[in-house]
Amino acid sequence: MGQNYEEVRDSADILIVGGGIAGLTAAVSAKEKNPDASVIVVEKQFAGYGGKANKGGGVLQYFDLDHMKPEDFLQYHVHAVGCYLGDQDTMLKYVAMNNEMIDRMEGWGISIPKVKMPTGPMTFMFGIDLDSCIKMTQNAKKLGVKIYDKVTISDLLTDNGKIAGAVGYGLLDGKFYIFEAKAVMMATGSQNYRVSEMWSNGRGDGIAAAYRAGAQMRNTEFGNFGQLFRKESFHECVFGENNMYNKLGENVTKNFRRFPESDISASAIREWYEQMSEGKGPIYLHIPQMRGGGGGMMGEGRPYGQAFWSIQGEGEEEMDKDMEVVPGLVGEQSPIRVDGNMAATIPGLFAAGDSCYCGSGAPGAVPAPPGRNRGSGILNAVFAGIVGGESMAEFVKTAEQNKICDEQVAKLKEDAYAPLEREEGCTAVDVIDIVQDIMCPCENSIIMSQHRLDICLRKLERAKALVPKMKAKDFHDLLDCHEAEAMVLSCEMHLKAASMRHESRGWFLREDYPQMDNENWLKWIIVQNDNGEMKLTTEDVPIEKYPVQPLKF
Repeated sequence: MGQNYEEVRDSADILIVGGGIAGLTAAVSAKEKNPDASVIVVEKQFAGYGGKANKGGGVLQYFDLDHMKPEDFLQYHVHAVGCYLGDQDTMLKYVAMNNEMIDRMEGWGISIPKVKMPTGPMTFMFGIDLDSCIKMTQNAKKLGVKIYDKVTISDLLTDNGKIAGAVGYGLLDGKFYIFEAKAVMMATGSQNYRVSEMWSNGRGDGIAAAYRAGAQMRNTEFGNFGQLFRKESFHECVFGENNMYNKLGENVTKNFRRFPESDISASAIREWYEQMSEGKGPIYLHIPQMRGGGGGMMGEGRPYGQAFWSIQGEGEEEMDKDMEVVPGLVGEQSPIRVDGNMAATIPGLFAAGDSCYCGSGAPGAVPAPPGRNRGSGILNAVFAGIVGGESMAEFVKTAEQNKICDEQVAKLKEDAYAPLEREEGCTAVDVIDIVQDIMCPCENSIIMSQHRLDICLRKLERAKALVPKMKAKDFHDLLDCHEAEAMVLSCEMHLKAASMRHESRGWFLREDYPQMDNENWLKWIIVQNDNGEMKLTTEDVPIEKYPVQPLKF
């Protein structure tokens, strides 16, 4: 099985998986730091057009460091957003590098109009051109970076617990690609469960490859970001939580929010759930109050909401109508564990962007960007790309190339093409449907209880049983099968870690454990592949070494 597919071999000092803003920033940063290092970027779509930076609102988080100190934002974020679960050192470094990152982006030819739009306490955002990834691709090529388009990486190669390279296959020609590298970076995005249009390209396949290779995952239970969506069109209602009303005409935003916050929290979804449970639904948004900038609880501080609604909506007439909203799952699981240099727990493996945002520990108790800070998605990807790229550039100066095992390659090749070899079986959609039925209801993934989590885990067994039975009809269908397998894995990591965390903290809410418990749960949950079994352990957050401590009442 798999022996009929032609093999292509290549090698480089650095292999970067993913041609979005994080991967391309890492490639450029690595070459600028170490021009002698050879760099390959592999992208399953087209470098410059992959990823999420060119598909969202095109915004960039900004900290006005002329009028604030990074320590000021850290104080706010730790108490109000991250809820003491974050790596404060990395968050502080992220804020402190703000001006440097923007200067470097402009130096790479990315246009950043300097029009500040407030997004919450101490934060702003700039608009950014959606061609930023194309500009970064051009820079990478000028520096000598080699790019493989329409090739997907299916698995990592290891040698005695260290990275040796990666393998994958071409989506157009079906060739099997074997890449030898001293260092590999996963810049493949988060797991978004293929639900919301804007983020549906976050498929989690890089996360799954890192997990199978033995890399630790961290904060998998925080991959449950949700938004309010219009019921009729399922268009996202950014900042819609500011003007929520029930069918009785009562402003229910007042039940969970009485002052400006940085962005949506899980409390807005919980309020929708509780109002519906009490028979007071549907829930509507009063649009004129949102547009005017002065009405409602949160009219101030969201002056750009009208422009976003104009892009999302069906015209000005629609904007003047109240509309029913429902929660929609975005996901944003980003759990590959990395340190402050973006190095994963396997020597030679690095990660950047939405594949490791929560895994870095930096944001604390929130999902991947926006992470209650609009524009942090792109800025964090650039941050991780710069830090990770420069770290790899230094790493490969002294690292040796680890040996590639032919037996391992043969096994991974067989596994990669297995769905094409089956004469009959289920489809990837059959598996995806089960996972979406589990994760999409807000009472399963956002407002959780042990009873419902147990039911979801039993349902997930049906999807797990179907994974080895998936059949592909072509190479694109083969990719769907591998992405569906990654979705099952991400779902299992979320459900099991959520079952383990007996508290509510930040975005993570448990009905049966409604309070934050710093005495027992100031911990990170670590998930790792242990000889084919999913092993979960805990690790104390080293809060004693951080500058911001939990409040005492």
